[in-house]
Amino acid sequence: MKTKVVKRYVIGGLLLIITNLVVLDYFFIKNYINEQYVLGEATTAATAAKCPAGCLTAINKLAGTTTATAKEYFVPLGTGTNTTSDWADVTGASATVDSAQYPRIKKVIFEATVAVPTGNQVAYVRLFNKTDGHPVWFSEMSMNTTGPTLLTSQSVTLDKGSKLYQVQMKTQLQSPATLNQSRIHITTY
Repeated sequence: MKTKVVKRYVIGGLLLIITNLVVLDYFFIKNYINEQYVLGEATTAATAAKCPAGCLTAINKLAGTTTATAKEYFVPLGTGTNTTSDWADVTGASATVDSAQYPRIKKVIFEATVAVPTGNQVAYVRLFNKTDGHPVWFSEMSMNTTGPTLLTSQSVTLDKGSKLYQVQMKTQLQSPATLNQSRIHITTY
């Protein structure tokens, strides 16, 4: 009787060890295959072309990764001049932007190239939300050289929905300042 009990414990222990090894091997191999396929050769264009889009999506979902790359969009705003000492719209330098058209926005920057022909004053430029009636926070920039100089704002946030964005300028001494180009630079995930 003692032999039968020992046999049961030995068989039970062996079954437990075998089951444990099978389960561990399954998870290890599953993760290894996903990492090798998604991070290894499947990321090359030739191998990715062999696997249909639905296949890659399923693999990426299992692996918790995506193959999406960042995309950049440039919204041109326009050009113009300014001679005022207070903020004023630069005529024709505006555009309507619908933030819903850019899902998963990573970063938005306001860019403007400004010149001060006389080089004797500070010129300021900013982006203004005409729809809601407020400046776009962190978009204000200035320069005090002859130029033209490309100015790049800090990262800004576009308000939700369709909004009219207007470039505004002002000058220190009311001498002419020229906006050679202006645009909104949007980067998405």
